[in-house]
Amino acid sequence: MRLRTLLWERHWQTHRTFNAEYDKAARKVDPSLVGTGPSRAQLHRWTAGQVKGLPYSDHCRVLEKMFPGWTAEQLFERLDGDQDADTHECRREASNPVPPTAGLPIATAVATPPINIRPYVEAAFDCEHVAIDFFGLSGETLHGVIQEPLDKIRTGQLKPRSLALRILVPDVSKPMAVPCRSEDLGDDPEFRERTSRIMLRHGQAILDSVEELADLGILDSAKAEIRVHDCPPLFKLCIVNNEEVFFGFYPIRQHVVQIQGTPHHMFDLMGKEASLFRHTVHDGSAVGAQYVAQARQWFNTVWETISREFTG
Repeated sequence: MRLRTLLWERHWQTHRTFNAEYDKAARKVDPSLVGTGPSRAQLHRWTAGQVKGLPYSDHCRVLEKMFPGWTAEQLFERLDGDQDADTHECRREASNPVPPTAGLPIATAVATPPINIRPYVEAAFDCEHVAIDFFGLSGETLHGVIQEPLDKIRTGQLKPRSLALRILVPDVSKPMAVPCRSEDLGDDPEFRERTSRIMLRHGQAILDSVEELADLGILDSAKAEIRVHDCPPLFKLCIVNNEEVFFGFYPIRQHVVQIQGTPHHMFDLMGKEASLFRHTVHDGSAVGAQYVAQARQWFNTVWETISREFTG
């Protein structure tokens, strides 16, 4: 990728340095573009050749100012030896690994803490059409990783044309196999009520943010839906733009939860302890594409058959 080569020649390859130079060029192009540089994940996609077509026109204008004499098309051309460079970079990272939050990991099907899906979800919002399907206990993880991209759409920093979110969560108005009381595996209505409040808080926040984007007319289409089901929520599944899947089982732990001053001894699903595995159609193997296809099919089946509208 020519852009990557030019960055290394100028020693601008770190995210912080790149955005400092980006802002310098943005001031000359249009002062309103200062501060709209790419996220860390987005910059990685640019330099790794993981973008389809060109970035948004504002980005292209600033990049052409940063690199006089080069057009945006030329900056995103792959160069001879790119594959060798990618292989070298993979080997370098394997011998000197960096945290996933410092860039998108090249390896697929690796376990990562839930917070580390953030760069992948943020990168998805660079696409023209954004689609995210989520299956889990409360939607807390999803809310945590998409709120910033939604805010950036509202402020004009991200400009997808459409957004579609589908969220599947359990119907906690009914007893479930788990969470349950640890002493007798019985139902705990007060604990379910607590779970319902958590679910409502995060789910409603997502619905409100997307509805605001629709009302403002910022996107051609913006829709978020939540449906409930009666399945035990034993795992977390997130499908991003129909190309990437993150999957992980919820560990079940015994712990004590205080509800209105009363201790409740529970076997609970520990969402923040779930390790997620990433599968992608872009990993060059049939397994990745098949896994994504099966995950999509399973989600659609649940959505279309045994789920019903979430009424809060």
